[in-house]
Amino acid sequence: MRSHVIRSQLMTQWANRPGNRALSVALLVGVMLVILPGCAATREAGKPLRTAVQQLLLSQALQRTLQTVSLPLPDDAAIIVEAVGLTRDYAADQEYARQVIALHLAKQGFRLAQNEGEATYRINVLLQAFGSEQGIAFFGMPPVQSVLLPFSLPELSLYKDFHESGHVRWALTVSERSNGRVIFSSPWYAASTYHNHYTILLVIRFVRTDLDLSE
Repeated sequence: MRSHVIRSQLMTQWANRPGNRALSVALLVGVMLVILPGCAATREAGKPLRTAVQQLLLSQALQRTLQTVSLPLPDDAAIIVEAVGLTRDYAADQEYARQVIALHLAKQGFRLAQNEGEATYRINVLLQAFGSEQGIAFFGMPPVQSVLLPFSLPELSLYKDFHESGHVRWALTVSERSNGRVIFSSPWYAASTYHNHYTILLVIRFVRTDLDLSE
């Protein structure tokens, strides 16, 4: 017990010396800078099924495919639009694409039928691709979880490229609802978008994208 008291007194005397006091503060700051980034690197918030950027990649790619879409039908023709895709798990995507395409056709002067009985023509939309891709190019030291120290080391990126892209490809056919006769088949409409994050030498960060992010 006496040796413990003596040791505490010696440590207090050492820390109170002017030169040693500055060294103690520097050591404390250094430890905090190491521990705090390590703790932050281990925390990860829950991710949604599709991020806001991925939604923008797909929605704006779809909008770009509409620039050359037109139908050889009489003005004010009553149409009904249906859409199908390859993945049943993303039925909401197919419905979104159907409504966007239907709205575009309505702006061209065609009348959207409230039900199939009111329609003269059926528009069948085939979604061949409606999805996003992502990848990482990395050069540096990845995060390290130490088994000896009670904290992890953060990622050290000399070069990092996190890239995302959206791809949309679709076509449509027009048929007479009364007899099912196909009167028009469109070419494939396709467009892509990208949104890339870059990190150089740990602190230089920037984004390159072709998305329209203006308010």
